[in-house]
Amino acid sequence: MPEGHGHGAWELRVLGVPALRGPDGQERRVAGKALALLAYLALEGPVPRSQLAGLLWPDTVEATARNNLVHQLRRLRAALGAGVVVPGDVLSLAPDVVMDVGNGDGTGELLAGVAWPDLPELHDWLLARRARLDAERAARWRADAQRLEDAGEWAGALAAVGRLRAVDPLSEDALRREMRLHYLLGDPARALRVYAAGREELRAALGHDLLPETQALARDIGRGTVGSAPGRAPAPLAQRVGRPPLVGREAEWVQMEAAWAAGQGIVLLGEPGVGKTRLALDFLDAHGGGMRFRGCVGDAGLPYATHARTYRQVLDAFPALDVAPWVYAELARIVPALGQAPAPITDEEHKRRFWQAKAEALGAAVAQGLRRMVFDDVQFMDDASVEAGAYVFAHLGWGQPDAPYRTIHCARPGGLNPAQQGVLHAMLGSGLIRVIELGPLDQGAVSELVAALDLPAAGDLAGELGRYTGGNPLLLLEAARSLHGTAGAAPGRGEPLPLPESAGRVTAARVARLSPAALHAARAAAVLGSDFDVDLVAEVLGAPLLDTVAAWEELEGAQVMRGAGFEHDLVADAVLAAMPGAVRRLLHRSAARALAAHHAPPARIARHWHAGGDVREAAPQYARAAEHARDAYRFGEAAQYARDAADAYVQAGQPDRAGPLWAQADVPPA
Repeated sequence: MPEGHGHGAWELRVLGVPALRGPDGQERRVAGKALALLAYLALEGPVPRSQLAGLLWPDTVEATARNNLVHQLRRLRAALGAGVVVPGDVLSLAPDVVMDVGNGDGTGELLAGVAWPDLPELHDWLLARRARLDAERAARWRADAQRLEDAGEWAGALAAVGRLRAVDPLSEDALRREMRLHYLLGDPARALRVYAAGREELRAALGHDLLPETQALARDIGRGTVGSAPGRAPAPLAQRVGRPPLVGREAEWVQMEAAWAAGQGIVLLGEPGVGKTRLALDFLDAHGGGMRFRGCVGDAGLPYATHARTYRQVLDAFPALDVAPWVYAELARIVPALGQAPAPITDEEHKRRFWQAKAEALGAAVAQGLRRMVFDDVQFMDDASVEAGAYVFAHLGWGQPDAPYRTIHCARPGGLNPAQQGVLHAMLGSGLIRVIELGPLDQGAVSELVAALDLPAAGDLAGELGRYTGGNPLLLLEAARSLHGTAGAAPGRGEPLPLPESAGRVTAARVARLSPAALHAARAAAVLGSDFDVDLVAEVLGAPLLDTVAAWEELEGAQVMRGAGFEHDLVADAVLAAMPGAVRRLLHRSAARALAAHHAPPARIARHWHAGGDVREAAPQYARAAEHARDAYRFGEAAQYARDAADAYVQAGQPDRAGPLWAQADVPPA
């Protein structure tokens, strides 16, 4: 046992204002890096000495940082008169240091009032730890409240809900629980006051009204018709709303059949949520199925980012292509699993060889059965992939009646950049494609869809939904889910539909129902933007993988996620729009660190550092991105990244490092 620990335990308080109490019952003052050292060991357990030194002295060379740590430990021991840290290459708290964070019932903010703005990685760790602890406590208190309410112990349930609302004040689930429990305890007037206060708080914080089920509960409290919660999770939204029929697209289907028969590529254009992907995939299924490839948010400006994803899918589906070895060697430029990439591309001949390798690989996959393809979200694809794709399909007889494959491309018309529009117009002018524009559903199609959804309201529901959603199928289905969320509490005659005030907020309303853990996972995924999985989301959150998996299951059940992606881009947009700025910046910085550990493209890492407010870290990554773009023979992107790097260095107070980059970008210093 370390010296000085023979007569009692040391008590370290990290919930609320931090404090350290000695065995004699007296508090000892700890602050600054001493507090950071103790708190980090308390919450993370044993930590390598080098890691802790790097956290506490991030701008110092390792040898000096480790020496600083030695002196810090000596000063701490001298100040306390005892050693509360067990020395060694791996540091840990002494066995007789007890903490309040592990007792399961603790309240209060983690290390309240503490911030380390000069230690960015440690500061980010603290913010992430606070969010993780809040999510864990909220889940536990929600379960306690449900158990107690089911048992009829309403006062105890109300106490648990009070703790839940303190840690998650914008949770409408917690608000509804508090309203219902006050009603069950015989105080409906107080329940309605809680409702009114919660409505004003949510409007002030998020700018929109309460969810339909919260409003319905308030109406039922006013009528005196509320019962205790059943205590069972509702059926997944997919089961309650079901997979809706495809309606209102008969004319477009006929046009697609004609293009298909003529060998033309089909291009579906339409606004978000209008049903492009659903129509394309249903049409594909009707013709024997195929593969879906897509552009993702963040691909733009990253040379061949879209094709890297596309060719990984192709090679996973067809692992034994009948191609020459040089084809795999060239594809290693964008699929590292194939081995060492060849030398950088230095001229047009080398670039055409790379593009020809793509044509050979895709042609071999077509020969093995890849006959039908959907290319979704074209507006997100990077220019290099679009240009190479045009070359590939030109060499594979795209648009010819005897071509052995067919394609459907889906895009938002307003999202296409000039290069993509140029390719589209060239293909259209040559008769290789047929463009089909999708508009909103007409009132007849809305009525047909509403009739198939078995909604719990009467009256002119189709007309109301059509007006609320403008005939947008996705928003209409979101509104239907909101109606199902009222658990059958249909409005009375003459009352308004329990829908958000604006159809554009129905997706945000569904996201607001998530538990804190699921919301954190959705936020991390939205910030990552593309090419994420549950493991990477857990790394960004600094959360245990199994906890993140459980949160992911909730997201899939709520139809926020489908597999390793959002159910729809509008859902991701809603998550981002509702995210507090400080949380978004924190997640961007955490994403940058996680992606760097996975050797992600430097441009992607740079963007996250920049969005996270750390231009000092972004600058060298932008410079590396410029080098990578030049190696891919993409000089436009290289010049832009050189400009971004120069700007970042100037903002970071390092203008001397910007000069060579301005020269690379052919832009004179400002």
